[in-house]
Amino acid sequence: MEEEKRKKVLLELARKAIEKTLANNRLTITPLSEIIDIEKEKELAEILEEKKGVFVTLKKSGQVRGCIGTISKDEIWIQVQKYAVFSAFNDPRFPPVEKEELKDIKIEISVLDDPKDIKNIEEIELGKDGIIMEIGGKGGVLLPEVAVEYGVKTPQEFLEMLCRKIGIPNDSWKKAKIKKFRTEKITE
Repeated sequence: MEEEKRKKVLLELARKAIEKTLANNRLTITPLSEIIDIEKEKELAEILEEKKGVFVTLKKSGQVRGCIGTISKDEIWIQVQKYAVFSAFNDPRFPPVEKEELKDIKIEISVLDDPKDIKNIEEIELGKDGIIMEIGGKGGVLLPEVAVEYGVKTPQEFLEMLCRKIGIPNDSWKKAKIKKFRTEKITE
């Protein structure tokens, strides 16, 4: 029960953050106390205050319309609001979301578990593991579903894809620090 309520609250916070930003033209964080009764729902409040990395993906007609997030940990209820807004208005791949199209947008939240160092790329399970790569002051992230969406066949291909995203040569992953992670997906 708490788990279903948590998902509902996080999706509500994400949507409200985008709506408030459209109305006020600035990021407005909704206090948790406006969504739940913190005194009566202490267990839920504690779950929402867990510190995790979060990515928020916006989809319109099944296509990505924005996706931004962070591997840095902060309280989930705050992260979801910030990155919902950043996905809607700051993803450089897309124009800012317009008020009229918000009704057609579905929100997906990916809550990251703790990343784990890998020693061998065969440890990466395509479709289940996302990857984080750091090399020479540059870095990037690919969520687990990216491998499936793009038909990636091997861990090497997945790492090469991340190299291209970062803007480094395809084989740079061989000298990079690589971590894998799993996500909990919450969707409208």
